[in-house]
Amino acid sequence: MSFKGFEFGSDADFGHATFWNGADFSHAHFKEKAYFNAGSFNYLPVDFSFALFDGPAYFGGRQFEVLADFRSATFGAQSFFGGCKFTYGADFRGSSFAAIAYFAGVHFHGYAWFSSVTFGVPGGPANFDAAFRSRPKPKDSKDDSLSEDSLLRMDLRADFSGANFHSQTSFRDATFNLPTDFLRVNKNTENKTEKTEFVSAVFNAEVRFQDAIFPAMADFSYARFNESAADFSSAGFGPSNFSHALFKVSSDFRLASFNEPADFSNTTFAGQTDFRAAQFKSTANLSSVLIESYLRFAGANGKQSFGSESSLDLQFATIEKPECVSFHTLTLRPVWFVNVDARAFSFTNVDWDWRNINDEIEHLRTKAISTPHRLMAIAYRHLAVNAEDNHQYEDASRFRYLAMDARRLDGWRGFTPWRLSWWYWLASGYGERMLRAFLVILAIWLVAGLLYTRVGFARWEPRTATESDVVTATRDNVGAALSFSRALTYSAGVMTLQRPEPRPATTAAQTLVLLETILGPVQAALLALAIRRKFMR
Repeated sequence: MSFKGFEFGSDADFGHATFWNGADFSHAHFKEKAYFNAGSFNYLPVDFSFALFDGPAYFGGRQFEVLADFRSATFGAQSFFGGCKFTYGADFRGSSFAAIAYFAGVHFHGYAWFSSVTFGVPGGPANFDAAFRSRPKPKDSKDDSLSEDSLLRMDLRADFSGANFHSQTSFRDATFNLPTDFLRVNKNTENKTEKTEFVSAVFNAEVRFQDAIFPAMADFSYARFNESAADFSSAGFGPSNFSHALFKVSSDFRLASFNEPADFSNTTFAGQTDFRAAQFKSTANLSSVLIESYLRFAGANGKQSFGSESSLDLQFATIEKPECVSFHTLTLRPVWFVNVDARAFSFTNVDWDWRNINDEIEHLRTKAISTPHRLMAIAYRHLAVNAEDNHQYEDASRFRYLAMDARRLDGWRGFTPWRLSWWYWLASGYGERMLRAFLVILAIWLVAGLLYTRVGFARWEPRTATESDVVTATRDNVGAALSFSRALTYSAGVMTLQRPEPRPATTAAQTLVLLETILGPVQAALLALAIRRKFMR
């Protein structure tokens, strides 16, 4: 039956009709409503290519027992394909849906081509609550040869390459049992599109989103990528949500760009996950993820994955093989490793963004994290162990210092002179600051020397040749102060335990000598410790 090029000036009602000899509606023009709901097409051709639907098009419940050709069809109003069954697939390449496109409950048992499709205008959603299923080979088939039909089934794909989603588009609860392409989706979209959702979608075959663009929310929450790789390489995202998703094989996000927050919280990465050369311009939330294999972050070609406004959240991540988590050629902040054990992570050619501890604490407070000082100290200690094990001694020294300092700042704004750790910080930066230890020992020497010019030292010693001299000998208990140059020499002698002359004559002088005898060697030991940690191999 041929209606090729026919113009339907009023409602075209083919509802419940069964076409046994094919149906050709190519280039037809439907000016009013078009009813093709229920019924079936049982013989080739089923051709709606270049058809123009000015009014609503109803195909709900229709069974297409042969290939359905809708190439370059134009749907000017609502189109309803809910519950349709496409036994041998459907070809919508180049078609245009100006208003709502409803595909809920559709079963594609063959391939589904939607490449270069344009969906709607802002405000008109496209709903694909659909199931994409390939037709299995009959179990009783004894023919192992590759017939034309079996070759077709091997090559079946759901193809949305080059499609433009101008309005909200939903693939919620869709099941893709065929390899599916979303290559270059929205690549030619000038305006910002609306939300595209794959909530709870199930991908049982390879899916490719290479070079796809999602300027608005891309929602993949609770999606399951079961049997093959998920390829998002070079994709571009606005806000994106992959929370609670499952990547059972591998996931490829190389060169992807996340321009707004990316939520991967509670996601399971069972296979290799690759974020090399990906760019995060806002928050990358990987909190509570489960990582069972390799996880890689790396910069490339001079481009940093994390900028000054970026952040990474790995809190409470469960990592089965921590040594398989790697960061290469990146600038990272220690605060990003709070509430995760980073001791076995691989850090290669990493520059650390050494920010003030108070800035890092404030970052944690914005996330309503309790006891931020203690958690920050733990994160610093874990990173110190990692750096030490990998012979990054300068980084290890700095991490150790920051770990101690974070605890010091937890209360009284860090001023706690009644604690021994406070004096340890003041004297040598917890044994990590060589210059500070040297300046303190220099200060002890100079201050003691200056004070020796204000207290008395014995001017003479009594001679005791006989026992009677011992009784009559008189000690100098007043003494005289030392000159400044002599005082400095004397201070150096006391500090090095040389017991220089003259002896202290007054109580004040004896007290000063005693204090320097204690403080000098202790500070010298702290200086030696700081030097050792600075140059240890």
